[in-house]
Amino acid sequence: MTIDRFRIWLAVILLGVITMGTIWVMEVIRRHADDEQSRTSARSAPDYYVEKFNFIRLSNNGKANYHITGDSLVHLPRTDNIEIKHPQINSFDQGRPPLHLRAELAVVSQKSSLTTPKREHDEVHLHDNVSMERPEGLSSQFVRVESDYLLLLPDEDIVKTDKPVSITTGKLHSTATGMIANNSTQGLELLSKVYIQLKKREPAPKTGTK
Repeated sequence: MTIDRFRIWLAVILLGVITMGTIWVMEVIRRHADDEQSRTSARSAPDYYVEKFNFIRLSNNGKANYHITGDSLVHLPRTDNIEIKHPQINSFDQGRPPLHLRAELAVVSQKSSLTTPKREHDEVHLHDNVSMERPEGLSSQFVRVESDYLLLLPDEDIVKTDKPVSITTGKLHSTATGMIANNSTQGLELLSKVYIQLKKREPAPKTGTK
């Protein structure tokens, strides 16, 4: 074999080795991508599911403060969120008026130090056909709030939104964009585009004359 032929065969062998190495690297990358996609899909899928549930939520001081029911509950491990279909949320505290909230969907973001940014408190995001009612009591009047979105902060006993709201009380009907309702202080703040309408008084019934 001449030197030129030897060099040609050596070049062919080296090219083959490089090609096989490239194919092997590409296969390793492909398998890694497939494994990562499988792990991502697994994390995205719910890891538990409950139907027709009800549970009691405890406040930071260990006292029960909210009773939550719904048609179904799923936990999403990737975000550590809980999704609830047709939630009904009722607060109870001897020192505060009760609240009743309903919606088509609730997304519960639990307090966590593992998320970015860190979640300091539980948050309950209520979506679609949302209503909140506070019945009339000794020191409070009836209030009904309707919106497409409300955010419940159970640790602070606050409900707020930056969306349009419709508010009905015993004597007033109001609309606004943005609201903060504090059930502890019974304060209600409307943030912008506020319109207030007094309800018409019902005429006194006529008495018959003799």
